[in-house]
This record gives sequence, C-alpha cells and structure tokens, in this order.
Amino acid sequence: MKQKLLFILFFYSLTIFAQTKQANNCPCTIQSTISEWKPDFKKGFDVKSIFNNFAYTVNGIYIAEDRDTVYQIKIIVDPKSYGTFVYYQHLSFSKARLINKQVTLCETTTNVHDGGWIGNNIFEPKNAINKRFVASDFFVGENYLRIDKSHFFSLYKCDKKSEFGIHDANRQRYYRKAYWEIEGDYPEISIRSFTQVDVKKYDKQQLAEMRNTVYARYNYAFKESGKWYQHFNKKPDYRWNHFKDVTPFITTVEKENIKYITAFEGPDYYDDQFNNDFLDFWQKLKTALQQTDKEKLYALVQFPLNVNGEHDGMPELKVSKQQFDKIWPLLLQQENYDMNDAGKLVSWYSKSAFSKADPFAEQMIHTKSNNIANLGFDNINGVWKISSAYADTELYPKIQNLLTADKAKSQPKKN
Repeated sequence: MKQKLLFILFFYSLTIFAQTKQANNCPCTIQSTISEWKPDFKKGFDVKSIFNNFAYTVNGIYIAEDRDTVYQIKIIVDPKSYGTFVYYQHLSFSKARLINKQVTLCETTTNVHDGGWIGNNIFEPKNAINKRFVASDFFVGENYLRIDKSHFFSLYKCDKKSEFGIHDANRQRYYRKAYWEIEGDYPEISIRSFTQVDVKKYDKQQLAEMRNTVYARYNYAFKESGKWYQHFNKKPDYRWNHFKDVTPFITTVEKENIKYITAFEGPDYYDDQFNNDFLDFWQKLKTALQQTDKEKLYALVQFPLNVNGEHDGMPELKVSKQQFDKIWPLLLQQENYDMNDAGKLVSWYSKSAFSKADPFAEQMIHTKSNNIANLGFDNINGVWKISSAYADTELYPKIQNLLTADKAKSQPKKN
C-alpha cells in the first residue's frame, strides 16, 4: 500500500511539474495584439534550430485545446517531392485519463513530443486525420495555408513576442506553434518523400531499421523477446514501449516512405533500378506526343479511359477511343504545381511532365501501377498503358458535358 501511495505521489508530482514548466510559444488571441506571419521559406527548415523551427517555416506541431480535448496539428512541407506537397495531420486527444485534465494551459504548457507526448503525460489519440495535398502558388509568401479548396488556416504571430500560430476561423480555434524536434535516428523519413537517390544511400539492414524507427518514435510496443525491442530499448528516445497500434500517429509522408523502402527490402529490389520497362513505355509515350502521332498514342492507352473526379461520389467517366481526341488536350492542360530553381512554387500544365529530362526515377520501382501528374498507368498483361486520369472540380464537368453531348448525338432521333 505504501509503495502504491508513493507511486501516485510520484506521478502526481510529474504532472504538476509538467503544468508549471513555462513554455515560450503560447498564442495571443486578441486581434489587436497579433499580425500576419509570412514564413521565410528560403531559409529552409532546421530541426536543430529553435528560432528556425518557429519563424522560418510552417513545418511543425501546433496545439489547441478546449475543456475536454487537446488538438494537435502536424504540418510538413515537402519541397523535394514531385510538385510541392503538404502533409497535414490532425489528432485529437482526450484529457479524461489525466489527473488534472488541464495540462495544456497556455501559460504552462511544455513542449510536444511525437507519440502522443505532451510534457510528462501520454495521450492516446481518439481521432486522426491525414491529408496530402499540393500547395498552390499563393502558399509561398502569403499568410495563410489552404487545407482544401474551402478551408484555410491563417498564419499569425504575436506582436512584441517571438510566438507563432495558426487560426482556424471555421472553428474559432487558435493553435499555438510548439517547439518540435524529430526524436531518434533517421529524421529524414518523417520530413520528406523518398526517391531512389535517398534509398540507395542505405543498405537493406539500415532500411529495415529506418522503417522500424518510425514505429519506435511513436512508442510502439514491440515484442519484448524480439529483435527490435532489444534494439530500441537501448536508445534514450524509446521510452515507454506503450502502444499496440500507432497507426493514428503515423503521417502520410511516413506511410508513403515505409511502403516505398519496404519494396526495396523485398524481392523487387533492383541493383540496376533503371532496367525497368516503365522507362521504355515512358519514352514511347513522349515520342508519340512529340510527333503528334495519334496511332502510336492510341496504342499506349487502355480504352475506355477512366476519368475520376476529386470526390468519391463523382461517377467514373468512361472515355472511348472516338472521344479521346477531344478529352486528351483538356487533360494535358490541367494545372499542377512544382518548384523552380529559386525554391518557389510555380504553376505548370500536365503536358510539361513529358518534357522533363528525369523520367521520374522514384516511379521506376513500381512494376504494376504508377501515377504521374494527373495520369494513372497500369501494367496490363505485361504491357504498360495509360489507364486513368484525374480531373479537378473545374475540368470534370467539362469532360462530363462533352461525353453527354456525344451520347445525345449518337442516339437516333425520334420521329
């Protein structure tokens, strides 16, 4: 009984310590005391620099709360990926299991760790949302972040202080930016999309360790008799061996990288990775477009071509060979985004993908399906074909109307 009482007092002391430790990143929420925050993307993101972690980038973790729940947003901007993608994660944590339930008061909040840690308390997420989207050109040099076409976060800083945050106007919720440093080894797997150039820096054993590091970072409960428990239990950043399921914590960029490096660990690992028939197909496709040779192009398309909209509820459109000539130019003119040499986002069209010198080396490992820009490719009975395309909310109705008009013309007129 005495030992139990001592444990309760010890845990309570840790909680009080977590509550009283001062933080330097609480948000000001009075309109007159805040101003626009425009991060300086040219300076990049340095996880080891506290000031860079706040002022220069939107990368990081943001915290808000209400009476019962702590909300955590993690934002990672990936400038090395094809196009500039933003990885966005929103987690909700219940306070019900904590002694005081008010551990994140603005004046006393400690810094945030991966794996559900806030101060000395561990949270288990009750809700997780992961998104991956392309940042539009207004993202650079502006003071707001677009989560989707109708949802924006404004970026703000506190006047007279070096404090930063994001404001969700829809929910009237202010998120303060917390200092965040990726813990443990291989931080690169958590902050950018991997390509073959990245993966080839490591041997298979290192790739396996890197993949499991993500799980360890979020306090996954490895089997105590197993290899990885013994490996990570020796490391100071692996603390509790707590969660049986860390899926809610893992971000989209981490999921993509884990899937990607797993392919290199397995039987599809290529010592000469450029010996891949997708590269041959890509060159044929480029030639057909450059020569405007319709017959060569038709041979590289799976008909009917499936065109999908932005939302799951939009019906899949079927484009026949006869309709393809009208639809194809529209697909090539669809807008995408990429980075120029100055590190800024620029708008470009799908057609420009076929003029790039690098034939997307990161795609070469895939042997059955691929996606580049707004086009999907499948290996059908050993032959690569363009099998699908994506149309945004502006293009989709145009294609739908064209197909509807063609269908009406083809039907016999009634007397």
